[in-house]
Amino acid sequence: MNPWARFQRLMPRAGRYTVTIDTVNSDGTSLATRRDGKQVRLKGGLVAAGKKAWVEGEQIIGEAPDLPTGTQYV
Repeated sequence: MNPWARFQRLMPRAGRYTVTIDTVNSDGTSLATRRDGKQVRLKGGLVAAGKKAWVEGEQIIGEAPDLPTGTQYV
């Protein structure tokens, strides 16, 4: 097995989370808002403004479904 591939398997992977894309910039980055309200600049312009996106590390990896959210009291 390739030593580099073995080494990469030892490293922890970045967490995956969703954001809402605010703007797509001409330099290949996007400005997005996380669920906690914090704005972040991410690499990638794959997803249009106003859509949800999957993020891994600081990279947009694809469009996420826009699922309904709500609060349920028990």
